[in-house]
Amino acid sequence: MKDFLVLKLFMVFFFILLSSHADGATTATWIQSKESEFNKGITQNVSIHSTGEIQLSPRIEEISGIKSAFIWSMATDAQNQVFVGTGDPGTVHLIKNGSEAVELFKSPELYVQSLATDAYGNLYVGTSPRGVIYKINNRGEASVFCSLPVSYIWDMATDSNSNLFAATGNGGILFKISPDGIPEIFFDTTETNLLDVLLDQDNTIYVGTEPNGLIYRIAPSGQAQILYDANESEIHCLAMDLLGNVYAGTASGAQAQVPAAAITQPAPQAGSVAPVLKEGLAWDLNIPEELPMVQPVPMAVQRSVSRDIGAPSKVAGVPNIPNYIYKITREGLVKKMFEIDQAFILGMSLDKQNNLYAVTANNSGIYKINQNEISSSLANVEEVQVLCCLSTQNDEVYIGTGNVGKVCKISPSYAKEGTFLSNVLDTATLSNWGCISWTSKQPEGTRVILATRSGNCEKPDVTWDNWSPPYLSPGRKITSRPARFIQYKAILETTNTETTPSLNTVSLSYLPKNHPPAIISFTIEKDVPSSQKSSKTNGKVEIKPQTPAGQKPHYQIAQKSIQWEVEDQNNDTVQVVVYYKGGDEKAWKIIDKNTQKKGTYAWDTLRLPDGEYYIKLVVSDEPDNPPETALSAENTAPPVVVDNSRPVIQSLSTMDKADGRCVVSGSAKDDRSSIVKIQYTADGQEWISAYPVDGVFDSTEEAFQITTKPLAPGDYTLIINAFDGEGNIGAEKVMIEKNK
Repeated sequence: MKDFLVLKLFMVFFFILLSSHADGATTATWIQSKESEFNKGITQNVSIHSTGEIQLSPRIEEISGIKSAFIWSMATDAQNQVFVGTGDPGTVHLIKNGSEAVELFKSPELYVQSLATDAYGNLYVGTSPRGVIYKINNRGEASVFCSLPVSYIWDMATDSNSNLFAATGNGGILFKISPDGIPEIFFDTTETNLLDVLLDQDNTIYVGTEPNGLIYRIAPSGQAQILYDANESEIHCLAMDLLGNVYAGTASGAQAQVPAAAITQPAPQAGSVAPVLKEGLAWDLNIPEELPMVQPVPMAVQRSVSRDIGAPSKVAGVPNIPNYIYKITREGLVKKMFEIDQAFILGMSLDKQNNLYAVTANNSGIYKINQNEISSSLANVEEVQVLCCLSTQNDEVYIGTGNVGKVCKISPSYAKEGTFLSNVLDTATLSNWGCISWTSKQPEGTRVILATRSGNCEKPDVTWDNWSPPYLSPGRKITSRPARFIQYKAILETTNTETTPSLNTVSLSYLPKNHPPAIISFTIEKDVPSSQKSSKTNGKVEIKPQTPAGQKPHYQIAQKSIQWEVEDQNNDTVQVVVYYKGGDEKAWKIIDKNTQKKGTYAWDTLRLPDGEYYIKLVVSDEPDNPPETALSAENTAPPVVVDNSRPVIQSLSTMDKADGRCVVSGSAKDDRSSIVKIQYTADGQEWISAYPVDGVFDSTEEAFQITTKPLAPGDYTLIINAFDGEGNIGAEKVMIEKNK
């Protein structure tokens, strides 16, 4: 609370300071306080929590001694030893002293896809793509345990009687293998892959599947039911806490491929032996050079199963939908407790405090979700894929990566120092910097300091400023030079690795250089479209329908549509003023005043004298700036002709023809607008168009000649109309008398 009050006082002081030095723009403040905002930055040894809090990350160390492309699997035994399965080649390593991996077993297989231990200290090694399971007993003796007719042994787990359950693909079979190595089909599904298997203390089995995203709950008797049917296509990993809640992580949205490699050796057959490539093991398990097969696969469980090596490995690709961690209670209630975009959730593990750890691929990450369901990102991993994780009894968490095979250990203690690097703020123009402030919690022995740098290109490079000296307390004036872009970094430190500081909010104030508004477009349309309602801001214009002849009436054409579009780089409110004046006048008169950056005004010229008029648009940012510093822009449109006078029809004459027709000659003239149409009617009958003598309506005076149809003897009245381009209509009549 104290930090928050300090922040408020500094912000008030800074705004007062800026108001006395304003140079034509509005003070802005960049605030970051949410997880989504901090996630735009880069972290090093710090974690971002879902509450929007940044803390030091747990200490992360890389385990040496592994030279494989992928870390596929991990397992621990009752002695808290950690085993790691890799590929290619398919080897098993032991993590020794929590810092070094030693090669325990090197198989002739491509991948060690799964590992499991039993109560007697035996280690089971599930391999791909030939479906061979190896066993390393507690004396360090390795043998082929059994060979299954499948391509992939995705996961394994043991029950309290040391029966081994193997979740496999591509046939979607759950195998039960006795301690003697005799397999049987325990549960046969219609799914393609069973990707994860776990057992509770009652030996109830839980299995996650693909492609229908099912979670099966299977009783020890083999009776199965569906615990949950997810919307996602793939339940990739499962975990269970001490209360019996099940957690399910999805990996849907794209399909990836196992790195293809040719099978160069046949799968072991009944009674055969498999060679072991043993090279200078640091931990001597006394493994023989040849592994005797304990039990062959009974023919009764042989099944035709696809061995397509190119089957989905569920480890890469770009998911096009979010993935989730579901929490399913013992009562069967389901909720989404974690969501991530563009990433697969490939591994989960729980520690003794029921904290859930999850790792992701494609958008690689390590996440911790505590009992209150508050999540935090523990680290950004350089490798694209984090494939597996394992929590041990001493609260250490191990993670395995792919593309570059690494094992890292996450300790319960905090790193001594971590850095958060913010995303770059674009202020859109050259800006002067104000103060930087933040709220934090700093227990004894910890501190949080910030620094800034600025530049004029979006990506920081050598042209940017160096980092400023650190700001040791909130409310300090930013010392970086004025620029368009700015970035801050926060450094969190502790002298006690059991304690971490927290950063909650960062705010940074700046004053953009004022720019005048810009006029994007400014036009005067001859008439208001019939579909357009007047947008006049201080009046109302009535639009009447067109005449049947298709010529718009003059009162409609007299409505000039003034249209504009303006923008302001500082996003200031603008004052828009529209002026007019006659061609022979000096003073401008206001037509309209508003604050519309894009607008239309219907200007009624019906009562104006004929002549040329000028329209001027003036745009100012004065509403958001002091009058002495406000900036403006203006534009004057080409002159607009106002013509409210009717054309004159003159020089009319008639001449009778021998066939009874009558020829009427004359001319139509307008002082300002072109003549566009001549029409006549005899005795009020239909209107008939006439053409000018030269054939084209293109001038303010047009001669015309009208020839009537043969007329019977009698008196006739011929009415002639002349239309100008402004919709004015001139009219005259001719009396025709036809004698018998």
